[in-house]
Amino acid sequence: MKILVPIDPSSSSHIAVTKAAAMAKLDGSQLTLLAVAETFEDMESLFGAEATERMKERAAKALDAAKVLAAEAKPKTMLKVGVSPENIICDAAEKGGFDLIVMGTRSKKGKTGLRLGSVASKVVAQAHCSVMVVR
Repeated sequence: MKILVPIDPSSSSHIAVTKAAAMAKLDGSQLTLLAVAETFEDMESLFGAEATERMKERAAKALDAAKVLAAEAKPKTMLKVGVSPENIICDAAEKGGFDLIVMGTRSKKGKTGLRLGSVASKVVAQAHCSVMVVR
């Protein structure tokens, strides 16, 4: 099985990495960690070229931390840059032939609001494969 784990600097992402690494180690699945450096339209015109570089550095740092967490599963890594993290995640999963996406959620709505974060809910709706959302 091929498992894709989208990561960011959040603790929910770390939980997803830990869970996916345990699954991969248990059954010998291939584990790939994907960091997306989210950019915004016109970001460079507003904030300069440094803005994109800062987002890439932040994503790379999160990827390095996740790689340490998943070291026993010997993960592959990918770093992508773009405007729509959910589209990048779904595209990477489909093009890479992944069977499962394991991701955390950073829901900011509290107990009465939406239970999944916006990226997680969009990935669940759009992905060609199964998606496991962990808390």
